[in-house]
Amino acid sequence: MRSFTFLILSGLAAVASAHFQLQFPEPRGVFNMDNEPTFCDGYDTVASNRTSFPIGSNGLISLNSEHPQWTATVLITNVSNPTSFDNFTQITPFFQESIEGLFCMHFDLSSTNVTSAGGIPLQNGDNVTMQILYNGGDGNLYQCADLTLSDSATTSSISCTNTTSSAFGLSAPSTGSLLGLAGLALALL
Repeated sequence: MRSFTFLILSGLAAVASAHFQLQFPEPRGVFNMDNEPTFCDGYDTVASNRTSFPIGSNGLISLNSEHPQWTATVLITNVSNPTSFDNFTQITPFFQESIEGLFCMHFDLSSTNVTSAGGIPLQNGDNVTMQILYNGGDGNLYQCADLTLSDSATTSSISCTNTTSSAFGLSAPSTGSLLGLAGLALALL
């Protein structure tokens, strides 16, 4: 009986400690499992070294999931130093995957309705911050990447495995707050 109880408790502990790591674009800082449930994994200031990211159809997002089934969404802001969730706009619908390990999705930022601070579509040279909201069933987790958009940026050297069948770059939802959408992520699991 003790070994059965130990197995159950060990399994629960493993599920509760599973996380994800953003692989590309490069996250703001080194992965910090303890801070992952907080804004930008606990990194509150913009990285001094922004990642050059394709503005068109050559973009991709790669992450490592430690859950066999999970839900995520992509948020973005053009605020120069975002400090809260309120600075971000959701630009993909929540999507659910059943892939543990490396995952990649094609991402066309030019097809979103995100605009620069002047209200014009995003363009070469704009700085933005991307935040991934991920939920593997044990709570919302967040990681951020600071980007400089570039017409000449390439992702050809990035290994893209377990690719989703659809490319993202969709318009942001017209209703719902980030807190409401985060609750929806939990409901989807």
